[in-house]
Amino acid sequence: MTTHYTPSRLSIIIPVGARRSNLKALYAEYKAGVASIGLPYEFIFVIDGPRVDAARMLDELLRAGEPITVVNLTRFFGEAAALMAGFERSSGDAILTLPAYHQVDGSDLRKLVAALDSADVALGYRFPRAGNAFERARRAAFHAMVSFVTGSKFRDLGCGVRALRRQVFEELDLYGDQHRFIAILATRLGFRVAEVAVRQSVHDRHSRM
Repeated sequence: MTTHYTPSRLSIIIPVGARRSNLKALYAEYKAGVASIGLPYEFIFVIDGPRVDAARMLDELLRAGEPITVVNLTRFFGEAAALMAGFERSSGDAILTLPAYHQVDGSDLRKLVAALDSADVALGYRFPRAGNAFERARRAAFHAMVSFVTGSKFRDLGCGVRALRRQVFEELDLYGDQHRFIAILATRLGFRVAEVAVRQSVHDRHSRM
């Protein structure tokens, strides 16, 4: 692995499941953030199962001339499978995974890509983080349990915002709920993982993790 890394193209994969925001508004925010990075890019939306309203909004973007790719899974496979399906259609040497709902400020996406200069995976963690005392305690208990079981310490495994070098995805075989543990799986494969502080979206105030 080289020390200096400059991707030539970004692939942005967005798995669309039961939880989602207005996809047209979300795409506009993501697109502005990605465009500021200054690299060629592609957006790949993967609809996990039959979701009529999501398909309709993405079809409206296509008809408006937006250069997006839409992958339709025939049934509900889950987020991990959706990410792998998106990767199979991707062409970038750097991959951004983004949730289909507001989680972080889109203007901070460039920080994740910049972190790939010295890491193989850049995992976003929301800071400062909103939430009441119960939510903070629940998140702390979850991460403490994961740290105890795996020996890996991360601050925000519930954040779906990640940047990865293509080689990492090539060696991953995600299924079930493993999308939450991409950073841990990558660490076990010998890849370097960095955590990058990103601002929490003003719309993301009741996150479950």
